[in-house]
Amino acid sequence: MFIAVLLYCSILDDATSCDVMIRKNHLFTTEVECKQEIATIAQGLLVTGHYVKAKCFAFNPYGESA
Repeated sequence: MFIAVLLYCSILDDATSCDVMIRKNHLFTTEVECKQEIATIAQGLLVTGHYVKAKCFAFNPYGESA
């Protein structure tokens, strides 16, 4: 499973203008599905003038070994 995390800022060199968005209530089954979703969200933020860094992380909510 994968979790989507996006860091977006309105001013590139001002960390106080940044926020983090995490899709905590929806885990993705595949990394491809996760990357497609964050690409769509990132494009929407870029259009509004934000600087965006998005990434999918492997996530195991059940604590099982991979």
